[in-house]
Amino acid sequence: MENEQCNGTYCSLGDDSIQHPPKPLEIYHFLDVTQTDGLKLIPTLKKLDLEYGHLFRLRTIATIPCAPSRSVSDMSPLLILKAIELQGKSFGTRFLRRLRMLHNVEGDAAYDRSSLIRLAETLTEFGLDIEEFERDIISPVIENMLKKETELVTDWDVRLLPTVTFIGDEEAIKAEGTYEYFVYESILNELLDVPIKKREKPSLEQFLQRFETATTAEIAFIYDLTEGQIEHELKKLVLQQKCVSLPYCEGKVWRHIRTSHETA
Repeated sequence: MENEQCNGTYCSLGDDSIQHPPKPLEIYHFLDVTQTDGLKLIPTLKKLDLEYGHLFRLRTIATIPCAPSRSVSDMSPLLILKAIELQGKSFGTRFLRRLRMLHNVEGDAAYDRSSLIRLAETLTEFGLDIEEFERDIISPVIENMLKKETELVTDWDVRLLPTVTFIGDEEAIKAEGTYEYFVYESILNELLDVPIKKREKPSLEQFLQRFETATTAEIAFIYDLTEGQIEHELKKLVLQQKCVSLPYCEGKVWRHIRTSHETA
């Protein structure tokens, strides 16, 4: 992990567009969406957001440092994500979550271009304009987006993905690779220099409403419970027709059942 000095307004990482939000901290998550393990920090950041989200704003930067050397097929997940994000970051967030779950079920086949396009099409239920998406994916705007984010990665000297950078008022800490959850908690403590308090986590039903899908292992990690305890509680929601379970090679994926009110 590395520390960088900041002044009161901007970090000294070379990008004057990065300002501090009203919340005390800002977190940048750099990830490689083209790699099957590129999304492995998502559960950790979900937990951090649920427990300490009142203390920071999270921004996800999906990119690849060596993008110019990649083939078009290698970059399909990134290009599709960028085309989706042109219609709103919330669409991109849903796409990443669903891609992670699809990979849990289908393995590397989830990264086939046809699978990725089908995954993008599922976002029409949330308002994604698929015709606009098809135009955007071949638009030069995507190339400009990639260029800007590649410059950001270079400015921040991100050499390993994933990387999570925490920005405080006077200091920034860069954590390259993956660490145990308590390490990220300790970084929050160090930057704030005051005792931090966890928020109460939402109910499992509220969790699935917000994140749509999650594995048993992921939910157990976030709630600090055993997988058996989580399955026991989620089966109650299945009986209430509030979620369904989908088996895959390493366990179960649980998916929230949207009501007519939520769909409207």
